[in-house]
Amino acid sequence: MINDFLLKNWFDFLQSSFIIGGFILSFIATQNNIRSRKLEHLLHINRSYREIWSKTYTFPELLRVRQTSIDLKIHPITEHERRMIKEMIIHIYAIYEAIQSNQIEKGEMDKDIYDFLHLPIPNCIWNEVKIYHNKQFIDYIDELLSKHRRVSTNIQLLD
Repeated sequence: MINDFLLKNWFDFLQSSFIIGGFILSFIATQNNIRSRKLEHLLHINRSYREIWSKTYTFPELLRVRQTSIDLKIHPITEHERRMIKEMIIHIYAIYEAIQSNQIEKGEMDKDIYDFLHLPIPNCIWNEVKIYHNKQFIDYIDELLSKHRRVSTNIQLLD
């Protein structure tokens, strides 16, 4: 019975097997392509990040943007600092868009963004330039800053 069926339909069976195999191979190739594109995006983000921060080698005074306590009335933000922070905010926006379109994994990006934008100089410039960004991005950053701020104020270190 089964032998008769196979003898009569062997070509259809073989053809169907190759079609299913083709679909499986196509799926595997697509998954590999997605992984390689995500890696490519991460490498590009890393390159952009290094390019922005490499300016601190040429202009060491830009390292001031990382200071946690600074009086901006006594020491106002310089034009170089302003330009660097704006570039970093554009970089953060590119990361946000890549996350939204599933081009990269979110990972610890929220914490990194918070660690940067909660600093006095970046925070001041963010509040100046955020009106030029779309509402979803503004809401994302503002919610991120308030969420992490709440978490960090609740943490108490034991001596």
